[in-house]
Amino acid sequence: MKKIKVFCAKYQQAIYTLIAVILILGIVYFSLHGFDAFIKWATTDVGSVAEWTGSIGTIAAFGAVIWQQGRQENITRAVNVEESRPRFSTSFTPKCEVGTKVLFWNRYPNDINDLFDDFKGYRFISMQNISNNVVYDFSVILKYHSKDNSNIRTDYWIHSGIFPKQSIIIIPKFKGTKDDKIGNYIYDELLVKFITPANEVGFYSLNNSNDDRTDSSLGLEKYYFVKGSHIKGVTAINKDEMLTVKSEKCQHFDKQFNSLSGHTNFLEKHHDGKIY
Repeated sequence: MKKIKVFCAKYQQAIYTLIAVILILGIVYFSLHGFDAFIKWATTDVGSVAEWTGSIGTIAAFGAVIWQQGRQENITRAVNVEESRPRFSTSFTPKCEVGTKVLFWNRYPNDINDLFDDFKGYRFISMQNISNNVVYDFSVILKYHSKDNSNIRTDYWIHSGIFPKQSIIIIPKFKGTKDDKIGNYIYDELLVKFITPANEVGFYSLNNSNDDRTDSSLGLEKYYFVKGSHIKGVTAINKDEMLTVKSEKCQHFDKQFNSLSGHTNFLEKHHDGKIY
């Protein structure tokens, strides 16, 4: 039974096409001749082997054309999905370039400008869309801990739209003053969930590749894409990984993002040098 299910799933398009052709021919025949004519034909005049062979060959050829066309359409859609995927370049940065979006929580615009103007070691995380594709709705999770392991925190930001070559900077929630010192935290993981122009859901993950005492680099990056039921034949590229909706990793990612709520504040760096 399992092999039958696998076979049907693999040749689903061809099976549906063949069934559709048979139904159409049946409807046309009964419309023209009725059921009595079919009984008479089936019992007395079924035709020669050559006629049957020719008819079956015609139907098979017709079905093969439809199947090939459907297969080619699936390939074209799959290629479009793969080409619509974004790519990110993530790094620490002390400054903000013109056109960069700044995402933050519960701060005033003047506070954001002061952070960049009076830099005191606050390490901003910059993400640039280095692809030629727009990133649609996206959410960002940043996990970090204090150096003495007394405090483990998770910050998140929710926003829409990153154009090609555009950057965003995320401002963690810790203030950088008094006991909440700037250099008191180690970044552990950066996780992004996004939607591509082809309506494909993807995850971008960066994990600290150092020990829990330093995060001089953000670590190794990995892209995950969720297999959509509406598009067949989509594959992973290079080191990317395809996930099924019910896979353990996909559900683990979704669980983290489903718990997020609230609207992120954002500003943008303008040509006058100010962020507003």
